[in-house]
Amino acid sequence: MPVVPLTAQFIKGIKPPKTGRAEYWDQLTPGLCLRITASGRGTWSFRYRPRESGKQNERITFGPWGALSLADARDRAAQARAAVVDGGNPQLTRRQKREAARGALTFDALADRYLSEYAKPRKASWRDDEQRLVRARQAFGGKEAAAITRRQLIDFLDEVKQTAPVQANRIQSVVCGLFNWAVEDEILDTNPIARLKKRAKEAASTRTLADAELRVLWRALDTTRATSVEVATALRVLLLVGQRPGEITGALQAELVSIDEPDNARWEIPAARMKARQPHIVPLAPMARELFCAMLARRREEGSKAGIFASRFLGRATLARHSLSQALRRVIAELQPGGDDTDAICSLQDDPPVPHDFRRSVATGLAALGVPREDRLAVLAHQARDIHGAVYDKYERLKEKRLALARWERHVATLVGWGRP
Repeated sequence: MPVVPLTAQFIKGIKPPKTGRAEYWDQLTPGLCLRITASGRGTWSFRYRPRESGKQNERITFGPWGALSLADARDRAAQARAAVVDGGNPQLTRRQKREAARGALTFDALADRYLSEYAKPRKASWRDDEQRLVRARQAFGGKEAAAITRRQLIDFLDEVKQTAPVQANRIQSVVCGLFNWAVEDEILDTNPIARLKKRAKEAASTRTLADAELRVLWRALDTTRATSVEVATALRVLLLVGQRPGEITGALQAELVSIDEPDNARWEIPAARMKARQPHIVPLAPMARELFCAMLARRREEGSKAGIFASRFLGRATLARHSLSQALRRVIAELQPGGDDTDAICSLQDDPPVPHDFRRSVATGLAALGVPREDRLAVLAHQARDIHGAVYDKYERLKEKRLALARWERHVATLVGWGRP
């Protein structure tokens, strides 16, 4: 339990213990402690003795050291010490507030707070979180959040796993994230499924569409009655531009730039809708531009000025991400094997692709066409992880992306007979 003159430089040099946790007490601020676990997680806390007779030492946790600087932690310790001098007990006060809040804090209420206070401001994929919480809210919505047990959550996830193993893992990730956020924000004391292993085994998907499968699906999407024109068009756009399904379903009319100029048409996706929280420009080659223009014409006839791919549900300006998955399943299910397409149709039905596989197919197709890796990564909005790429290289590669997507479109056009009478 070393007492040291903590400095920012000293803290940066701390190495995690091999086991358990290490405590470093601040020489300048008595009672202030930095705890470091073997995993490298650090937490600021303050230990004090309440003035009430017979009271034992108490400890109040301020938060993770990555979120709180040394100066912030010292300020909080000074405030806590002042409260103790005045006869208060900061940790007791905090417990009482939590207990008062828990009485009214259902899982539904906690989920609402998580979505509005954390997911929406910070995650481009917050709608995925919202969707994955639906089954959890059906199971636990009215229950007191703090009373939900690990066993109850395991039983729930195992039930989901019986019919949807991958979905069980996704739901588990979101629910665990929700409880982690509640603990970090001091809404709850513990996360009941912390460190719980994923309930289902899954392998990373490597599914891509063969040329024959792409041709069959493209033509099916052009004639299907299994879904709306908006959803079918969104899936075809996904096959052409390779962006994430949620980015396509959430596309807004205001994001289309110079759409009436064939050589300059582009789709500018704002940072708030991108996974990496970086804006992204997608040049629109002729086929993609034509599909976007067709959707714009429909929206203008309806007098809509919001989304490009309209939802059939009232209150939604854009398609839901899962609408693509549901439609694709229906379209593939209605295919009838026969003629030259028999093998492709059987392959699609035996190993049905999901919308994200379209994105992987575009990336793989670009590689097969000889498009350089840097240009493929630029098309997919995959951020460079080194300091040069992340901080210094801000070149958009707009020209290269336009050439790459035009090359891919020519390949698709040849496969599906685009433009032929």
